[in-house]
Amino acid sequence: MFEVILSEEALSDLDLAMDFYANISFELGNKFMKCFDECLLQLEEIPFFQIRYDEMRIRQVKKFPILLHYVLYETTKTAIIYGVRFAQLNPDNYPKI
Repeated sequence: MFEVILSEEALSDLDLAMDFYANISFELGNKFMKCFDECLLQLEEIPFFQIRYDEMRIRQVKKFPILLHYVLYETTKTAIIYGVRFAQLNPDNYPKI
């Protein structure tokens, strides 16, 4: 099992995404957070998704166009999330390690 850690940048991204959905409706904001939490639990169990660029892996939050950009560190059994981004975002703005 891997420990999942959110970087400062990822926490800031998460706040923006949460605000976006909560401004549409309170219920949608809650649904997003529930799906986000479920995604984190799944990453703890099965973190080995395809490497998409550099060493970065990407996992989509179910039912939302939000992508988690993360790197696995197998020696320490940690997955550090470096970005929580909208899927349609320009790849030039993806997080870097």
